Amino acid sequence: MSRLNSLKARLLVPGILLSLVPLALVMAVAARQGFEMADVISDECTEIAYADLDHIAASVYTLCETQQQVLQENVNSGLNVTKAEIARLGALDFAPETVSWDAVNQYTGKSQSVQLPRMLAGGEWLGQNREAGRTTPVVDRVRDQIGGTATIFQRMNDAGDMLRVATNVMKADGTRAIGTYIPAVNPDGKPNPVISTVLAGRTFRGRAYVVDRWYITAYEPVRDGQGRVVGISYFGVPMESAAALRQAIMDIKVGETGYVYVLDTKGNYVVSKGGTRDGENIMQAKDADGVAFIEEICTKAAKLGPGEVAQQLYPWKNKGDDEARVKIARIMYYEPWDWVIGASSYLDEFYHAERLTREISRKGLFFQGGVTLVTLLLTCLVWWFLAHRTDKAFSTVSNRMRQVSGRMADSAAHVAGSSQLMASGASEQAASLEEIAASLQELSAMTERNADHARQTDGAAVQAFDAASHGVGAMSRLTDAIGHIKHSSDETARILKTIDEIAFQTNLLALNAAVEAARAGDAGKGFAVVAEEVRNLAGRSAEAARNTATLIDEAQGNAANGVTLVEEASRFLQDIETNVGNVKTLIAEVAAASDEQASGINEITTAVDQLDTVTQANAANSEESAAASEELSAQAHDVLDLARTLMRHVK
Repeated sequence: MSRLNSLKARLLVPGILLSLVPLALVMAVAARQGFEMADVISDECTEIAYADLDHIAASVYTLCETQQQVLQENVNSGLNVTKAEIARLGALDFAPETVSWDAVNQYTGKSQSVQLPRMLAGGEWLGQNREAGRTTPVVDRVRDQIGGTATIFQRMNDAGDMLRVATNVMKADGTRAIGTYIPAVNPDGKPNPVISTVLAGRTFRGRAYVVDRWYITAYEPVRDGQGRVVGISYFGVPMESAAALRQAIMDIKVGETGYVYVLDTKGNYVVSKGGTRDGENIMQAKDADGVAFIEEICTKAAKLGPGEVAQQLYPWKNKGDDEARVKIARIMYYEPWDWVIGASSYLDEFYHAERLTREISRKGLFFQGGVTLVTLLLTCLVWWFLAHRTDKAFSTVSNRMRQVSGRMADSAAHVAGSSQLMASGASEQAASLEEIAASLQELSAMTERNADHARQTDGAAVQAFDAASHGVGAMSRLTDAIGHIKHSSDETARILKTIDEIAFQTNLLALNAAVEAARAGDAGKGFAVVAEEVRNLAGRSAEAARNTATLIDEAQGNAANGVTLVEEASRFLQDIETNVGNVKTLIAEVAAASDEQASGINEITTAVDQLDTVTQANAANSEESAAASEELSAQAHDVLDLARTLMRHVK
């Protein structure tokens, strides 16, 4: 016999399977958890990366706000210093003499010639100094004290255009920007916010375009003795002066290759990567799909409120790259400076942590597989040892079972023989009782049917008696009705006789009337015609009365015969009623006797049924005992066979 059929093999194989299945399940669960963990880490890394971009953009936004506050405070201080310097020299005033100016619009470059009174500070004319090396009153002293740029404006006209008459703001050619002016209306047709604020008597503070660049500024109105705005005192610092802020933005690194950049809403680079493209307009730059993504970024940014963030995804292909990579930019807009702040990076760099996690997860699965294999080998050794010990123990037990099962089989055979004899006798007795019960049931059924027929006959007799009674009553009523008909016929005959007499009298009267009409001659002709018609009518009435009398005489004769026949039928129905009543009484007595007979037979049948039930139960119990004995004997043989089989497998 092969090893696989032995008890040891049958114990060893299921044991190994029972150990292998949990290990496989643990391995599967661990693998699933590893993949789920990688997915979770991927999602978390993406969220963290997005949040990091948002934090970077928000940090730059906060730096801008902080720098704005610092610069604005410096500008406010510079404006106060300018005011103090003017107060030190004396109030601004105008001389009667005028001076010619070639006024140039700082936006369009167009010039115009104007004549304006000389502006004085403490009685000293501010002059028309364009040279950087020569001192200009007020503005140069302010610069020397606090730095920055200062300017004194003079109102050119009623529209409110403001001309720079003293300034240390320099143009691209290195000369002072005197002679340039801020128009009250910008080239786009909208009021200049600086001029409109100052003309309203308020100080303008914020970002403003000065000559050729953007400054953080403060413009304070200058009034004459009547309170009219006649000029402006200005102080400002270029936005480019925030060198530390620009360097901080350029030093920010996003991921491996990402960076932060700043544009204005016209697409000009304010802060580029490394500062190499500052001032360049890239509004029409297109991504790998040909989309003008910078224009989309600027459009989105202009719609953002303070602290709000927008996003732009676009494919970008650098020189030397084989294919485009998707970049993501998180965008914020700092409206006071018109800065579009973008924190940008390649999207695939966000998933570096995810790739590392999945690699670690795969290594973990290989390690778990090795541990599972070693565990399985150790489990096989343990199960082999247990199977060997169990095999020896079963050999001893099977020998003892074989001896006991043999003795139990002999005892069960004797019990089974006795039970079979008892069951056979009980079965014969039960069969006899079944035959008796069946005969009684048939007799009971016949008696029940006879009683039922008697009851039905009794019911039919009752119905016949009732019908006869009703027939007698009906005949009596018919007799009365025919009598009334005969009486009515007699009365009708009498009335017709009266009608006949009236017709006869009418005829006589009509005849007499005809005779009298004839005697009257022509005067009685019409009356004679009427008398003739009346006589004819009386004749027809008499004829109809005679015919009706004949018919009524026949009806009277028939009614008399009908009365005679109805009286005879009534006598016959009375005799039937008497006889049916006698039959009804006899049938009722027969039905009562049949009911008593059926009741007695039912009681006998019930008793026999109960006896049959008890006998059947005894027979069934005897058969069950015999079957149990046989089952016990069979089980004893089965135990013996199992013991022999066990011995064969143990060997």
